[in-house]
Amino acid sequence: MSRRKIAYALCLAIISTFFLSTGLIINSLNAYKGNNWAWTASLRYLLAVPVLVIIVLFRGKLNGLMLAFKKMPLTFILWGNLGFGVYYALLSYAIGMIPGWLVTAGFMTTVLAGVLICPLIYDDHRAMISKKALLLSSLLVSGLLIMQMDRIRQLEHITLTVLGIGMAILAAFLWPLGNRKLMLKLEQEQITLDPIQRILGMTIGGLPILLLLAAYGFYSAGAPSLLQLETSFLAVLSSGVIGTILFFKAMQLVSKNHLGMLAVESTQVLGVFFTLIGDMLIKGTPWPGLFGNLGFLIIGLALICYAVLSLNRRYNPL
Repeated sequence: MSRRKIAYALCLAIISTFFLSTGLIINSLNAYKGNNWAWTASLRYLLAVPVLVIIVLFRGKLNGLMLAFKKMPLTFILWGNLGFGVYYALLSYAIGMIPGWLVTAGFMTTVLAGVLICPLIYDDHRAMISKKALLLSSLLVSGLLIMQMDRIRQLEHITLTVLGIGMAILAAFLWPLGNRKLMLKLEQEQITLDPIQRILGMTIGGLPILLLLAAYGFYSAGAPSLLQLETSFLAVLSSGVIGTILFFKAMQLVSKNHLGMLAVESTQVLGVFFTLIGDMLIKGTPWPGLFGNLGFLIIGLALICYAVLSLNRRYNPL
């Protein structure tokens, strides 16, 4: 695989992380305004369905997706419910319990999850756990933990904090698991779907849990507020469409390259930075102190090393 292709995938991944982070920022805003978590979780994808259908239909690729869905419906339903529905429900609920920046930090352990789930998914060279990748991903997670030290000590309700972080970490495993399992099944069936088709397929597959979440939201809080509808639609366009499409595209570019996939997934840790900026603008959250800056430094160094490793000819021969 060429270096240019890997570099392009990394650039797409960084841009996608910016847009994906808006979803967590909007979730934080909805929780701050007291909006129902179940509506937040379900609207994020339910509002995306008509938007994605129009895009796929306009590009003349809806029939191809329907044929793939008909051939492997259980795959789309399973990973759509887990990789989209349950994943986002966990984040939406957690962000109502603890601050958004802490949920984001917990979720960003996905950079380590991407390494650990490889042996559970693949049976070829991608099943190998690279020691260098494991070290760098652990370093990224260490940076995340260090940058939160000052604020974690100031938090009350430790039980809720631990529960909220635990839910974010579980979501961190479901997100890459769903994405990779679908890509692998499509690869095995020799079916070619572009990122937009895959996202729409997983969203349709996740409708059972999304509709249940919407029903619970209506039962517990009534119809969603106008603000929640507006912010959710903004999240759909920014995070659900632009961010997710760019990330899926980046992963597809390196889908057969073990280190390339891990490097792309590692860029998601930048979401902590983007979410922090969002919280500063919305809630007046202060910039982190010594530990925060030290954490950012460690994260930056680890990301640079990841990029160098993925671009090295020794590990990715042309």
